[in-house]
Amino acid sequence: MYKIDTYPTSGWSKADAMKALKMERRLELAMEGHRYFDLVRWGEAQSVLNAYVAVEKTKRAYLAQAAPVQERHNAYPLPIIQIELSTISNGEGTVEERLVQNEGW
Repeated sequence: MYKIDTYPTSGWSKADAMKALKMERRLELAMEGHRYFDLVRWGEAQSVLNAYVAVEKTKRAYLAQAAPVQERHNAYPLPIIQIELSTISNGEGTVEERLVQNEGW
């Protein structure tokens, strides 16, 4: 249950403020597509989503084969064409790549 009230003016720690912020964003932005990106930004996507799927697998047959969220899902893969376009040649046959593929992809 979530109690709606004003926040106290004193006695708050940084952890208390972050907890309140997370709850406010979860309530205010529900169904608007921001939750996943908040979880990734806060480093909680893997644990929260895997716990959710573990529970939902027992209730919904179509989730039985759902793959767990992995660390690599915190970043999208870079398109190969962008990596290739970022390479430069120094004219002596040496090629320097400016973009490097995200780890795990």
